[in-house]
Amino acid sequence: MLALERADELRAEADLVLGLVRLYDILDPYGKVFPGGSYYLDVMVYPDIDLYITRVSLRDLFAIAAQFAACERVIQAVFEKSDDPLLLPDGLYLKLRINYGDWGRPWKIDLWSLDEEIIIRNMADMQHFKNAMTSTLRQQIVRYKLSLLNSENRTPKYSGYHIYKAFIDEALLEPKDVTQYLLRCGVQMAD
Repeated sequence: MLALERADELRAEADLVLGLVRLYDILDPYGKVFPGGSYYLDVMVYPDIDLYITRVSLRDLFAIAAQFAACERVIQAVFEKSDDPLLLPDGLYLKLRINYGDWGRPWKIDLWSLDEEIIIRNMADMQHFKNAMTSTLRQQIVRYKLSLLNSENRTPKYSGYHIYKAFIDEALLEPKDVTQYLLRCGVQMAD
C-alpha cells in the first residue's frame, strides 16, 4: 500500500471508529470537541486519534468513560491526570483502545479535557500547520512518519509536533535532517 493510500484509509477508518463508539453523541452534552494531531492534519500512519474537550469535571469524565466502556468495541479506558503544568495545566486524560481494523494494534483515542483557552492555544500550532500543508508536504510527512514506525507500529512518542515543525517551519526536506532535528528536540527515536 502506498503511503498516502494508507493515510487515506486510516483517516476514513478513524471517522468510522468515532461513529462506532458514538464519540460525538457521548461528548456533545459535556463540551466542545476539537480534533488534533495527525487526525486533524490528515497525516495519519497508525490508528491513533487525538482530541480535546473543553473542561469537564472528574465526575463527568468518569461518566463519559463509562459510556464508552459500554461499547463492545472498547477494550480499555484509562484515566490520568496531567503532570505537565505548562502545556496541559490541570488536564484530565482519557485513553480509549478500540478493537477494530487490522493495523497491527488496536485503535487508540487520546482525549484531553482542558480549559478552552488552553485548547485554543494548543490548536493554534495545528491550525498553522494545516494552513501551510500542501499535497507535497503531506506526502513527505506521511512517508517520513512511516519510516519511523517502531516495533509497536507507531512513531516515537511526542514526535508528531516536531515532525510537522521540521517540515513546515524549518523547511527540512531530507529525512536525515528531520531525524537530527527530532533528536535535538529530545525525541527518543529508539523503541
